[in-house]
Parts: sequence; C-alpha cells; structure tokens
Amino acid sequence: MGVARKVEVFGCDGSEWLIHGPGMGAHGVIMSGVKGLYHPTRVPRSQTPAFMPGAIPGAPKTDPTAVDLKIFSSAPTGEQWELVEEAWWNAWSDEEDSIIRVWNRAGTKYREQPVRIQTWPDDSMDYEPDEDWPWAIPLISYRPGWRSQAITSTWTGTGTGSLQFVNPSDQDIYVQIALTNTGVEKWTIPDGISGVNIELEVFDASVGDLFVDTDPFAMQLESVVDSQIAASLLGLRFRHPIPKKTLTPVSVPISCVGGTGTAKAWMTPLWKRPW
Repeated sequence: MGVARKVEVFGCDGSEWLIHGPGMGAHGVIMSGVKGLYHPTRVPRSQTPAFMPGAIPGAPKTDPTAVDLKIFSSAPTGEQWELVEEAWWNAWSDEEDSIIRVWNRAGTKYREQPVRIQTWPDDSMDYEPDEDWPWAIPLISYRPGWRSQAITSTWTGTGTGSLQFVNPSDQDIYVQIALTNTGVEKWTIPDGISGVNIELEVFDASVGDLFVDTDPFAMQLESVVDSQIAASLLGLRFRHPIPKKTLTPVSVPISCVGGTGTAKAWMTPLWKRPW
C-alpha cells in the first residue's frame, strides 16, 4: 500500500490544517471519513412535449456539492484540546468559503474546492469532552468543481500579439486577464478561443490597471481603483469558455494600441473529481 493521500484545509481565517496523509494530526485534527468528495451531483434535465413518445434530453445541471466531513479533534490535555477546538472552528464559516485541497498519491499535484459550513454539526454530548471528540461536519460548495494549479500566458508589446490558451481539464473554463493601464493603452481582448474579440476604451491612468474575467456570471471588467468601469462595455459581454480537453495551446490575438502594455492570462483547470 502506498503513502496515504494528503488532504488539507485552508480556513477562511487564513489557518492551515493537515487532516490526512503524512504528518496528519500535527494540528490536532484528523479526518476519519468523508462522503461526497469524489463525484459531483448532476441532475438530468428533459422536456416531454405532448404527442410524442419519450423526451428530449437536455444538458444536466450541476447542483451545489454537499460534502460530509468526519474529523477527530485531539490533544494531550483538556486545556490543549480546547485550544485546538477553538482554532478549528475559527477556520470555518457559513458565510464565507474555506478550501479543501486534495493531493495526488505522488504528492506532486493537487486540486482544491471552496466549501463552507452548510449547517453547524450536532453537538449533543453524553459526557463532557476531555482530550478528544469526533465531529460530523456538513459542508457545501456553491462553486463546485476541483481547481488545479493555474496555467499562465503573458504578452508584452505594442500593436498585435498573442496569448496561448489551453484547458487540460474535463470542464469548460473561463480566462482571467490582467492588463496594464497607464492612460494610453487601448486594448482588444480575445473572448476565449471563439475568434470573437472585444474592444475596450482608453481609460485614464487614475483608473489603475485593469482586470478582465470572461466568466459571464462574474464582474467582467474591474480595475484597481474603480469597479464600476464594467459599464464601459456598453452591453458587450464575454461569453465563450475554453472547451474542456483543449490539450494543445491555441494562439489567440490580443492588441494594445497607443503604448506598450502587458497582458497576463490565468487559466485555472476545473475538474469533476479531486483525482
């Protein structure tokens, strides 16, 4: 049997917990079981028109992912155990996300998913805990999917250049692009690998550098100073993801007119499963 897989929790308070794998328990918490970690919850959708047999299948929708995490908190003394418990629950919230990170067996790559408390666990006690206690913790991810290390592509120049877009994962992904802005650059940005480009206006230097998120459900244009500049898109929207299993990098055009600028793209692979 190989080395146990490493599982970590990164709390919403910035704390780090190694709950499974080599060194587990160093922070006083060990994962004793988990449910809902592997396969996403996918719900088939179909239409059943009148006067025809069967149904018309549609694309399944992905529900929020429920993860039932079982852990065991422990310490040499009751006083130390109380400190472990306080720190552990400070790492969780039902209003903001923590991160579960799962490594491959070789310990060379990881995938992670944002999760938060769905309901606070049952704390019925037959006796007062002393140095240890088991917990069953219901977690939920409203942004399901396992994210691996981001892939980047950078271009610096004036006129027309290119970025390299790629997506090795089994889910479509949307690109994020950071753009320099000194008050002279006029950027034209690719919308995925669709061949569609969106032209931005020239912004005053006081706006600061720009950030584009091509996800249709995100704020698609922001800056260091002003988050309201998305209105400058005048109804234009980035719409196209990089399709899953785009294994060979695709060269897409980007242009900067009026000055020399730098564009840096982030592609975060999104997977159905943690390994």
